[in-house]
Amino acid sequence: MEDILELSVKKDWSEFDPEWYRQEYNSLCVLAVLESGDEIYEFYKTCGVQAGHSPNCYFDEIWYRRFYDDVDQLIQEGEYQSGFDHYCNAGYQDRNPNPFFDEKFYRASELKLSDGEMSSHGLKNGYDHYLNYGAHEQRDASFYFSTKTFISENPDFLFDEQDGPFIAFLKSRHHPRTMRRRLSWYFDPAWYRETYPDTQAERIYQEHPLAEYLVNAGALSHDPNPYFSEEFYRSSNPDVTAAIDAGVFHNAYEHFLNYGLTELRRPAPQVDLERYARDPAVAHDVRRQTYPTVFAQYVALAGALPHEYSTEQDGELACKRAFMRLASVYAAIGGPKCPDFTCDVPDVSIIMVAHNRFAFTMTALSTLRAQYAGAMQVILVDSGSSDETRGIENSVSGLEVIRTEENVGFLRGCNMALERVVSPFVLYLNNDVAIMPGAVSAALRRMGMDPQAGAVGARIIRTNGLLQEAGSIIWRDGTTSGYLRNAEPDRPEANYVRYVDFCSGAFLLVRTEIVKQIGGFDPQFAPAYYEDTDLCVQIHRLGFRIVYDPDVVMVHYEFGTGDRAEIDGLLEKNIKIFCDRNRDYLKSKLHRENVNILSARSSTPDEKRILFIEDYIPQRSIGAGFPRSNDIIRTMVCDLGLHVTVYPVFPPRTPPHGRYPDLPDRAEVIWDRGLGELARFLTDRAGYYDILWLARTHNAERLREIINTCRDALGHCRIVLDTEAVASMRDMGRNRVLGRENPLSFTRMLQQEFQATDFVDQFMAVSETEASIISDHLGRDVSVLGHVQPPLNNGPQWADRRDLLFVGSVQNDASPNWDALMWLNDCILPLLDTVLPPEIRLRVVGHTGPGIDLAAALTHWRIDVVGAVKDLAPYYNAHRVFVAPTRFAAGIAYKIHEAAAHGLPIVATQLLCDQVGWISGTDMMTAAIEDPQAFAHALVRLYNDETLWKQIRRNALHRIFVENRPDVYADRIKRIICPEENKTQYL
Repeated sequence: MEDILELSVKKDWSEFDPEWYRQEYNSLCVLAVLESGDEIYEFYKTCGVQAGHSPNCYFDEIWYRRFYDDVDQLIQEGEYQSGFDHYCNAGYQDRNPNPFFDEKFYRASELKLSDGEMSSHGLKNGYDHYLNYGAHEQRDASFYFSTKTFISENPDFLFDEQDGPFIAFLKSRHHPRTMRRRLSWYFDPAWYRETYPDTQAERIYQEHPLAEYLVNAGALSHDPNPYFSEEFYRSSNPDVTAAIDAGVFHNAYEHFLNYGLTELRRPAPQVDLERYARDPAVAHDVRRQTYPTVFAQYVALAGALPHEYSTEQDGELACKRAFMRLASVYAAIGGPKCPDFTCDVPDVSIIMVAHNRFAFTMTALSTLRAQYAGAMQVILVDSGSSDETRGIENSVSGLEVIRTEENVGFLRGCNMALERVVSPFVLYLNNDVAIMPGAVSAALRRMGMDPQAGAVGARIIRTNGLLQEAGSIIWRDGTTSGYLRNAEPDRPEANYVRYVDFCSGAFLLVRTEIVKQIGGFDPQFAPAYYEDTDLCVQIHRLGFRIVYDPDVVMVHYEFGTGDRAEIDGLLEKNIKIFCDRNRDYLKSKLHRENVNILSARSSTPDEKRILFIEDYIPQRSIGAGFPRSNDIIRTMVCDLGLHVTVYPVFPPRTPPHGRYPDLPDRAEVIWDRGLGELARFLTDRAGYYDILWLARTHNAERLREIINTCRDALGHCRIVLDTEAVASMRDMGRNRVLGRENPLSFTRMLQQEFQATDFVDQFMAVSETEASIISDHLGRDVSVLGHVQPPLNNGPQWADRRDLLFVGSVQNDASPNWDALMWLNDCILPLLDTVLPPEIRLRVVGHTGPGIDLAAALTHWRIDVVGAVKDLAPYYNAHRVFVAPTRFAAGIAYKIHEAAAHGLPIVATQLLCDQVGWISGTDMMTAAIEDPQAFAHALVRLYNDETLWKQIRRNALHRIFVENRPDVYADRIKRIICPEENKTQYL
């Protein structure tokens, strides 16, 4: 708890201040001959209140009424005498007393006291704390009043150190000079006055322009500064417009300051915050709190970088210079810290050719050694160097050095080194690179897990932080393109594994047997360029694949070891050789056109492509049906070899650190776009997808208009709706359990649920029961796709287990799992108090949504709330009984199959047993949803009876083996995706 000092004089926003009032309304006080404080206060009550006067410097009566139009209405209706009266009695809890202080901002970002702690110190709200403590401590009052910025931008402003600048500003805010002062980087008063002169002329009272902006902030025509566009932000973010219409935000800027800024959304067409934030100098300044946020820094510097580069070319030049300086550091280390590659049996052989550039070579070797601890054979070809490379053995141990009198070039040098290779893999590596963590391990791992891989290439990043390539394309005319060159390295399109035409020889891991069979690089391409492209084509001819793996990352100086003009000449010569040598291969390639880039980025153009749309990126830890979506994607990619693009309706607020580990690495996960960008996404990928797989029925209504608009772009694409669960059944069940009347008939509820599905080509349900309901309602065939769940390690036996386990996500307090836990807490566990030993615990594991505090809600002493975990297996293997007291639900509970597959017997409601089609007392123990006594009895019996426990466990595992087999699951998905191959459906 913060230390709060006792104050000799307390600043109270709720008190009338006669001295301030006399100064503020001096002419009226003189005219009315008001002398004493009592006289002034009486005048305020009888005349000032009606005239809209403020009672003190801390509260702005006119602004409060204008900003909160409901308050003005309440005053007219006689509920309150004034805005001040409303604030003192109700508004102080969550409303702002003036344009410069924000109660929610202060409570969320600055104040760390609970309501109880504030009350114990006699504080009414956050504003009370700020006036008496925060202002003195020079904390920020709101986004619009940053004390640090105010002081730096107004060095001539005098204030009492005890009070701080905020209170001094309030006392003088109607002074003409004060009204021109900048209060924070988020609002520009001078620009606002100049941009909206008519607003100033219409103002009925003299005030800082911020006050006028906040009142007019709902209008599209009013922006706070030249770097934020209300109209652009709304049009670019449909979710924000919807929230504004719903009254969640006053305007788009409020959303941006509270959410969009941290998400680095674009505030205006010309402002790319995401790119700006990546600049190391910007990030450094923000970390040091030179500026409070990236946007504040952008505004303060008018979009310039802290160390501005005049052009992109100059920027990359500066980056290359920095790379060269870093290389000189590696070169200078030497001595006892030199890299050591001495080994007996290498995992991989490295071939590197160097012609001078000793510092570059030392950087490559040092980062290689630092990032891979395994055994490496490093063969360095010193290609006629005249610098320190001639004595590189003094700086690096364990090298095999091949020296030539003249510069033989990359190709000849590599072929000379290939003869000495003794390991199963060869890594061709440029000497002007820096290896990133895990790169070599990832490449070797890819080779080990993919027998089709003949070569593995890297995600190559240039020194300016942008991509050189994420795999490369060969066009029909023999020219090539580095896919996503100049894009950001974390682009979703660059962060999934795929087969490609070729990868750069700057980092190319090849199977030794294959490359020796080919004979290395073709000498026709000597001294360099196109030799790596041709090698990859020859690997293709042998029936192997070239794999692009984004986990293999390195920084490449690019053209660091040659003359640009000489390079251009070599490229022109060798492309002709390449075309003549591979004319038949090139006939299968696409023409070099921008519209073909998407299809050409993969060397398997005939694979079916699926666009998989879900609410969120389906990570298993979320629960709520997302593990099933995860399984479907995994089956499509890993078992059926389909290309799947995962597209969330609601993208994550923060970018992932690398790939999503529980999704297949071959799945393309579009984490940086959502519903608002979907139409553009479909248009940009016109004709690309064969199947649009839409998860959850409610998304049909969200996407209907978009899909109808993009029909031409979708072309032949079939639309499959995976209903996941019939929500009407869940809602009916909830109303029944909670004793509510259903406002609509079940038929009418189904009509509402499926009213926007007329564009769907094929429907899918999770169970036979729900498939029948949908089919009867729509008169359409409905396929069934349940859960895949192979039996897992059975884990410990009965005697080696203890305690109870609940697994399930709780998104909100209307979810079935919330109700199940409350029923368990209030009605079932108390029945066990005298039946089970007190040391037996019940652990609750699972994801919770915002605002859900299970630790506070679940009060029974047996319960331990664990929360979300990365791996559920240890919990399934440690506990003796799984409990699932669900009283209303739709679909099929994934946790039932998952628990059973881990060999953990289940006590559940009869509802869940019926949903999965199992037998009560044989496959699981059950009780009716209205009978907590029976549930408790079944739980105790299963917990204590070892024979029953083993029987239930054995039967459930048999169910899993028979009903949830991966091969059957994959076959069902294939039949859904390719109905033309087999017309038989699971109906």
